[in-house]
Amino acid sequence: MINIQSKFPGFCYGPLAFIHENGTRIHWCTYKLQKSYLVNSKPKSAALSSYHNVFVNSTSFSYQIPGLSAQFEYHLPQAITKFIVISDTHTNTRFTSTMSTDFDFMIHCGDMSNKGNLSELQTGYKNWPTKPMLATFGNHDYRFKFNHFKRVNTRMNYYQQIRDIGVFFVYVQHGQDKKALKFLNKNAHLGENAEHVFIVVHNPVYATGDEGAVIKISKKVEEFIDSHQKLNIRAVFSGHNHVFAAFKREGIFYFVNGVGGGGLNPVYNKDEMGERVWQTESLHGQLEVLNDQCYGYEWHLDSWLKYTRTEVEFKNGVIVYSIRDLEGNTVLQIYEQSF
Repeated sequence: MINIQSKFPGFCYGPLAFIHENGTRIHWCTYKLQKSYLVNSKPKSAALSSYHNVFVNSTSFSYQIPGLSAQFEYHLPQAITKFIVISDTHTNTRFTSTMSTDFDFMIHCGDMSNKGNLSELQTGYKNWPTKPMLATFGNHDYRFKFNHFKRVNTRMNYYQQIRDIGVFFVYVQHGQDKKALKFLNKNAHLGENAEHVFIVVHNPVYATGDEGAVIKISKKVEEFIDSHQKLNIRAVFSGHNHVFAAFKREGIFYFVNGVGGGGLNPVYNKDEMGERVWQTESLHGQLEVLNDQCYGYEWHLDSWLKYTRTEVEFKNGVIVYSIRDLEGNTVLQIYEQSF
């Protein structure tokens, strides 16, 4: 049992358990300023704060948070069989507080908040699943000047190894694309020993949503993938467009995860999108390239105007991607990839 010491237990939200390098970072928030640390390992100078991040040098343990009677179990198995990808929850707990947790860890593709303020975080993370998780920043998580979300997710551009899986997380919006792409190229070697490599970026490489794709970023990601054939890159996960979309280019999947809590976004801006204005429930197959916003449409597989999560399972030399409708709890589509 991991015991965490805090003087005042006025609990606000959490805990969130982040996979962090070779251990685990447990984050939570309290109403009052206080010092928090592991019992028997008090740092020489623990700062007063309402936002608490305690690092545990382990990936399997039970722990308790001051102010909560519940005991939490944290376990990252030696062999990963399934992880899930969600995006754009925007502090809405409609699905996250009740969804099945039959997975080893979770990836969030950004926009966990709207403005990153305390009231949103308190609402969004009070009943968050306590499974191991990883996250990237979305535009709503990062762009506001007085943003508390940066205290929740402490890493922006980073690589994380989870057993035989390697994941690159990069943030490419609001003038940060050069820094992110530089990070990718400089640190590509980190994924050389991973059997499966994935890239997570909030802004999609290809998209059928109203904002489409940012072509200069799309081409840079393509260039990175094409120039690093030795990496076992399986898929690129993103969000942002609030419409699920699947593409496949040169054997690699590009999934725009459907919105996980925010509003569906069915109506497109005709001035920007030309004839690409649709309100149908789904689009299938290759789509016509009408303008620059249609970049990558020749690789389009499916689009669904649904609340979804992407489930990734490893089964006997095959990666199975299941797209689950969160409202009906049914699988919309399954894609398979041999390795």
